[in-house]
Amino acid sequence: MARILIIEDNPANIELMSFLLSAYGHTPLTAPDGARGVAVARSERPDLVACDVNLPGMNGFAVLSALRAEPELAQMPVLAVTALAMAGDREQVLAAGFDGYISKPIEPESFVAELEAFLPAAQAAVAPGVLLVDDDGFMLGVLADMLAGQDYRVLSAASGAEALAVLEREPVAVVLADQAMPGMTGTALLAEVARRHPSTVRLILSGQTDLAEIEAATAAGIVDAHHAKPVSTASLRGYVEDALRLQRRRSGAAA
Repeated sequence: MARILIIEDNPANIELMSFLLSAYGHTPLTAPDGARGVAVARSERPDLVACDVNLPGMNGFAVLSALRAEPELAQMPVLAVTALAMAGDREQVLAAGFDGYISKPIEPESFVAELEAFLPAAQAAVAPGVLLVDDDGFMLGVLADMLAGQDYRVLSAASGAEALAVLEREPVAVVLADQAMPGMTGTALLAEVARRHPSTVRLILSGQTDLAEIEAATAAGIVDAHHAKPVSTASLRGYVEDALRLQRRRSGAAA
């Protein structure tokens, strides 16, 4: 597990981020401003720094410059955590030398995974990831609650495009997708997942009665299994456990 420094002036954000990191076995270090953040980085040598860009006084860009100027800290991964939302903001922080970019408000389901993507593999949590994909935010929350407290991490995405972005940061063991989503259907998403991440198990969870497209994708090997909504907690957990067993077999065969 890793020691991760959070440089953030909002106490509520510090509390939430620290809680999430601790829940996944990491050690959070915190600093409420840029100057103290640099001081903590010098004294504690964390494995990764997550720094707000819009800090009062010494902002995130100045913090990054200070860290990069010191040989002992220059290779430390530094991520920008910011509410900047204008076109080009992401390119600006990456061009400045940040290793990555996380938007505020953070997504509790995926925040730790986003950070872990920048850690050496040995320091990342070993629990497999399960990615839920549904354009219905309420349903995402219900499904995440059903899977809470199990021996895997639950991530979420509100669209196919968002799911693919999550997978680029952290390939997961299982993707569980709704079928009827705007922009990209569940089967279209899983076809892309199969191409990019063939060992990932691909499930559809749908309330649709017309199953022709889903059944065709299953026959083609794009969808590993499809299940109906509504679903009970016990059934959903069973589907995920079956999928994790399949993923372990696939990973072993690939090795």
